[in-house]
Amino acid sequence: MFYPSGYYRRKALAALKGHWQTALLIALIVNLPTLMMQGFSAFTGNDPVTRLQAVIVTASRDGLMTQELLADEIRKLMESTAFWTVRGLELVAWLVTPCLSLGMYKWLLDRLHGQEQPVGAVFCRMRIFFRAIGLQLMVILKVLFWMLPGIAAAVITMLPLFRASGTQEQLAAMQGSYGMTLPVILLMAVPGAMAALRYALADYIMAEKPESRIMHCVRHSRELMRDQKKNLFFLLFSFLLWYLLELLISSLLSGVFSLVFQMLAGLALSLYMSCSVAAFYLRLTECEEKHENPNAEPAPEELN
Repeated sequence: MFYPSGYYRRKALAALKGHWQTALLIALIVNLPTLMMQGFSAFTGNDPVTRLQAVIVTASRDGLMTQELLADEIRKLMESTAFWTVRGLELVAWLVTPCLSLGMYKWLLDRLHGQEQPVGAVFCRMRIFFRAIGLQLMVILKVLFWMLPGIAAAVITMLPLFRASGTQEQLAAMQGSYGMTLPVILLMAVPGAMAALRYALADYIMAEKPESRIMHCVRHSRELMRDQKKNLFFLLFSFLLWYLLELLISSLLSGVFSLVFQMLAGLALSLYMSCSVAAFYLRLTECEEKHENPNAEPAPEELN
């Protein structure tokens, strides 16, 4: 049975009503390692993407982008202590966040069932620390596998740029690569997005059933998402306007007010979206149980 995106959003709002303070605190705990890493990276100026963007802008303004300029900037970045400190914080955030996220998903699932849990519930999945990391790795590998044709096309497209020796050859190679940018992006993004949707419910499965094995969660998510990827896509897409509104309001603010608003609004929106996906997951599991046991007595509505 098809349910519109608004159905799941209403279920999420009803579950979070009166519990936003606890939910925001849980979301803050989950995102705290990442926020600390991003704050330290921005404070020290050792974000590699920002540094390389500055180099590209400078090189474009001067009309030249040499391999020596990029190599020198990368070497300086790699030799800085702050750079490796940020990478260490990234590793800690990557290791800790999966099990904390499972705890948050479990809290959201309990709220949709009408159960109240304390803030400490965010740590309830710490005992499956390594399985949570393994699940995240498996999903990433699955998505990357479907993106391999696009990645290969991107490498082939960029080869002439790295082989070019003179300025004119570099410019010609850059112009040729620009013409292939959109097809390459589509070749990576479309299969990658489909794979991400296919395995999007694996975390919720492990959050609800922590005894489940990694591959069981992956396969079960694939089964649940059969013919449902379009519905989940539209559910996630329905939050786009909220994120655009957040960007608009934050751009009108300045300084610390903009940062505080971005953090709070980002946490609230991520909770709202995660709870909506949790409601989507519960509806699919309920339909699956009814399909497997058509003669069973109807259970009370879990999402009301």
